Amino acid sequence: MTKDLANPAPNLLSKTAMGARIRDERKRQGLTLLMLARLSNVSLSTLSKAERGLIGLSYEKFLAVSRALKMDLSDLFKTPRDQNESGMDILVGRASRTVTYHAHRYEYGMLASEWINKKMTPMHGRVLAGKPRDASDFSQHEGEEFIFVIEGQLTMQFQDGRRHVLQARDSIYFKSNLGHLYLCEHGESVEILVVCVNNH
Repeated sequence: MTKDLANPAPNLLSKTAMGARIRDERKRQGLTLLMLARLSNVSLSTLSKAERGLIGLSYEKFLAVSRALKMDLSDLFKTPRDQNESGMDILVGRASRTVTYHAHRYEYGMLASEWINKKMTPMHGRVLAGKPRDASDFSQHEGEEFIFVIEGQLTMQFQDGRRHVLQARDSIYFKSNLGHLYLCEHGESVEILVVCVNNH
């Protein structure tokens, strides 16, 4: 079965909408804010503000929360019109259907979010200029990660001190359990394609 996504207006997922989705899923699982904070290692105050739509989670914290909720990173990006067809064997994604989320230093959109139980999590992102808020912004999780730089210059900073500067059309593949973060140190932003592969 092939599903071709039509071309409605672009989608922007607001901080309030994302916060509500996190809160609803947390409550559905019977978790308190404190329990989710402990499971995700994201502070209680940060989670509380995120659920109320006061702040946008960084990519790293959003990833930690989705994993604590035992969800694929793209699950919270699904729209009501997504049909989750298990018999699907081809999914065509249109740029105008990508749901975009703005967070600290990041703009990112989940690709192929309608595909159930996918083994890869593809994302289109833009890393904005600026510095991490704190050391906890380092992302560290199971699986492997691939990044392709579409436009701009990306600096990959690893928690062990290694740094790699990538130009347009450069790529990097690494084990995701290495603490890492994306930096835009030159220019206003860098456009990237990211694919995460989870270990199941």
